[in-house]
Amino acid sequence: SIGSYLFYNCSTLINIDLPKNVNSIGIYAFYWCRSLTSIVIPDGVTSIGDYTFYNCSSLTSVTLPESATSIGANAFYFCSSLTNMAIPDGVTSIGGYAFYDCSSLTSITLPEGLTSIGAYAFYQCSSLTSIEIPYGVTSINNSTFKYCGLTSISIPDSVASIGSYAFSNCSNLASIVLPDSVTSIGSYAFYYCRKL
Repeated sequence: SIGSYLFYNCSTLINIDLPKNVNSIGIYAFYWCRSLTSIVIPDGVTSIGDYTFYNCSSLTSVTLPESATSIGANAFYFCSSLTNMAIPDGVTSIGGYAFYDCSSLTSITLPEGLTSIGAYAFYQCSSLTSIEIPYGVTSINNSTFKYCGLTSISIPDSVASIGSYAFSNCSNLASIVLPDSVTSIGSYAFYYCRKL
């Protein structure tokens, strides 16, 4: 296992090859590794823990294993060079602030088995113009997509609630489809969506 805080603030770490027998990565493991450019997480790791790649601002490529089932809170917070991400099919939850301010993220694939997306998960992903929310997600939490570059969005009919500020300040959002399953929409959910 890769212990918690093991590479904490290793600002000169550029790349690393993890052993194939690694099965867990502790919280804060690569926190503030500002020079880290790419990483392959070996198969067998089930959880990308809280704050694992927090402020890894040079990180452009991350390969997640098929064994992964969750992405923790703040896991990729301010990974501002990350351009795309494929979330493995086994992942059922994405924690709050997971991709907060990933301003270069243009593409992300969410798996069909996903049921939970945390608050602020994609906050200020300003280059993200589209995303497909899979059936099974039951709520869009507070500020989940605030300040995103989304141009349109379709909400699956598994979603019952949309939180406060969920899509606020999505200034390019021109179209949204809301299903009959939605029973509550929070305050300012579409605030300052000027093209809607």
